[in-house]
Amino acid sequence: MQQILVWAILSISSVFMALTIAIVANKAWRETRAAGRARRRRELEPTILGWAHGDEKTIRAALEGDPSPPDRVVVEQILLDHIQRVRGIERERMAKAMEQLGFVDVYLEGLESRRWWRRAESAEKLGLAGSKRAIQPLSSALDDEMPEVRLRAAKALGQLGGVASARKLVRALNEPNRWSTIRVADILIGMGHESIHAVIEAFDELSHDGQLAVLDIVGRVRPLSATEWLLSKASNDSTDIRARACHALGSIGDPHVTPQLVSALDDPKWPVRAMAAKALGRMLMVEAVPELAEALRDKQWWVRHNAARALRTIGPRGLEALEEMVADRDAFAREQAVLMLEEAGRVDERAIELAEEDTAAREAARTFFERVVAAGVTGRIRVLAREHPVDSVRRELLTLLPREAV
Repeated sequence: MQQILVWAILSISSVFMALTIAIVANKAWRETRAAGRARRRRELEPTILGWAHGDEKTIRAALEGDPSPPDRVVVEQILLDHIQRVRGIERERMAKAMEQLGFVDVYLEGLESRRWWRRAESAEKLGLAGSKRAIQPLSSALDDEMPEVRLRAAKALGQLGGVASARKLVRALNEPNRWSTIRVADILIGMGHESIHAVIEAFDELSHDGQLAVLDIVGRVRPLSATEWLLSKASNDSTDIRARACHALGSIGDPHVTPQLVSALDDPKWPVRAMAAKALGRMLMVEAVPELAEALRDKQWWVRHNAARALRTIGPRGLEALEEMVADRDAFAREQAVLMLEEAGRVDERAIELAEEDTAAREAARTFFERVVAAGVTGRIRVLAREHPVDSVRRELLTLLPREAV
């Protein structure tokens, strides 16, 4: 029994010793390989960069033939690293080098691999390589069973750019995963104006979420040419689509759509009214001040808030309208107007006027504060009555506040 135990201990010790030796040997081998690659990179990098900035036709001529298998790994890494940093002719030449050395063919083959991580890696590298040959294979990868492969293929198509890539990429907006849809939309936004025609063209074929993503893309890219198309969506049967269309119109800022946005303030659905108010504020539409003031009486808080913020953003005329609404018959309108005036610093400015020598200015300021107190929103006034640096202002505000507030 004792002998068996000794043999068991020796066997286990031998296994652990063998594993330790294997781990140490593997680490030493990897460090040696990394050091060798770093040395070769220092030798090859100047040659490759010199070729990229020169006019020699083929990379093979610069490298004096095809690189050896170990050197191919180094050359590939150099090209992938630098192709992300350069633009123009240098980028085109590096992409050409990846074609000439067969890296693009390897990546295209990798898209067919059984291993999903290799398919994902190949898709990512094809985007960096910039080969137009990859558009169709990457489009097929948008249907891959693995979400990571689909997303990397989408990103690669975005990097390749062009209307053809955009058309292939648009259908990825139908992804059932909302997070994936958002990421694909970001890629299309990054493509800029060249994606707009493709997303508008595909709009009717997309899911509801995909259509909303298209409206967000148009709103972020802000092409003036899409204004008429957005106006047609502002009368869509879907509340969400009408609201997003109003938001996109506000982002583009074409003043000719002001009448339509003003009309949207009367939409039966509050999200549309809220987005219309926000859009008018972004466009600084002074002409819409009366309608925005009327929107302060809306039953929905978001509509009132967006209308008040729009009036503040518009500037002096909007602030005047907010001051007038402090005495409005609608309690919600009064409250929203006062809160926005406080946020804009208008209440503090009026407090300073209480110490003016000009009698008319003092009376106007006093009337303003009487209206604010009557509206019942006295939080900022109470703070000023305690902390304002001018003694006469503090006394005046204390006389205006009701006893219980003091």
